[in-house]
Amino acid sequence: MFASLVNYVRFFPAAALAGLLLAGLNVPISEDLVIITGALVSRGAPGLLVPSLLAIYAGVVISDFISFFIGTLIRKGVVKAKFATALLSPKKLDKVRRLLDKNGFLTFIVCRFIPLGVRNTLFMASGFLALPVRRFAVYDIIAAAISVNTLFFLVYCFGEDVENPFRIAGLLLFALLCIAALAFAIRFIVKRGIKIPLTRYGFPQVVIFPVLAASCMAVLFCIFYPAPWLIPLEGLLFLVLVWMLSFFRDPARKIPPDESVLLSPADGTVTDIGVVDNSELGAALKIGIFLSVFNVHLNRAPCSVRVEKITYKKGMFKDARSADSSQVNESNALLLVRLAEPRSRLLVRQISGAIARHIVCGAKEADELGQGERFGMIKFGSRTELYIPASEPERYEVAVKPGDAVRAGLTPLIRYR
Repeated sequence: MFASLVNYVRFFPAAALAGLLLAGLNVPISEDLVIITGALVSRGAPGLLVPSLLAIYAGVVISDFISFFIGTLIRKGVVKAKFATALLSPKKLDKVRRLLDKNGFLTFIVCRFIPLGVRNTLFMASGFLALPVRRFAVYDIIAAAISVNTLFFLVYCFGEDVENPFRIAGLLLFALLCIAALAFAIRFIVKRGIKIPLTRYGFPQVVIFPVLAASCMAVLFCIFYPAPWLIPLEGLLFLVLVWMLSFFRDPARKIPPDESVLLSPADGTVTDIGVVDNSELGAALKIGIFLSVFNVHLNRAPCSVRVEKITYKKGMFKDARSADSSQVNESNALLLVRLAEPRSRLLVRQISGAIARHIVCGAKEADELGQGERFGMIKFGSRTELYIPASEPERYEVAVKPGDAVRAGLTPLIRYR
């Protein structure tokens, strides 16, 4: 088969893309065979390495989305397909639902390594079960990057006899066992309650991004070793890997038990302090805090409070160092009521920045939070603001000034007299 491809090898990327798109329509074309063929063709024609890999990756992802939307159309009654009867049986749908609820992203990673219809069942069932498109996109794109690159470069890099199907099967089994070991390790850690200094608000990125960085390092090493520029590049990628993990760090902090102060709701630098008009509090004192990409990004309650109202607002993603960003950027505002005297209202606003594009809030209305308790985070560079009523300025004093570095749950911003 491979000998017959010699005269037509330049057409492989287009053929691979077309074949994978047909597989999304449930045409019996093996995704694994296309990837293995692409790796073998690229070994004989190195100039096709990048085009083949890009075509395969695009075909795999688009094929998965086709299966997903077919499942969506079947659920809505727009499409009736006989082949879907077996794929979307009540038993299989219930199993997929339980796996997604229990394991989420890990389900996609493991199923991406299992052929024989398991992938199509997962993707079509995800659409039928109304899995949010954004969530499906994140899960599938990352899982596809891991599985495609793993299979492609295992075949491309290892040994002269890599064409041997038993060797390929062994490499695939090894990769699958590694993924399964990682999944069981994560489950063991979660079930045993072992404390890892990484925030739960960072998932799935806290797993996905480091895995991608480590995979990139491994692939570059396999292809280009011993190139002289490889060591500096690997060192740079290692620093990126360390930074990704440090961004989601959750350091243990001993919160001072003093309800006469309002502690900082975020790590960062105080950028502005002033009186402004606020729709919830009227005239209010605002303290703005900028969080760089090197700060801890967890948000904490400034005192013991009850959550009265949460208001999310869509917006832009301007530089969070500017005080104007609070008016136009995406934000999430928590209106809080103090549980200690004075029982006044206050407001904490999470604001996206030029890099931050995702606000996470784990609190719900009517929840009670202890002083310094975690309630969310803003991923990758952002701004957090604290508002208190300014009608009685003699009842409090501001304990910080612009330019001061503050730490969530530790640094007092306001002291009540």
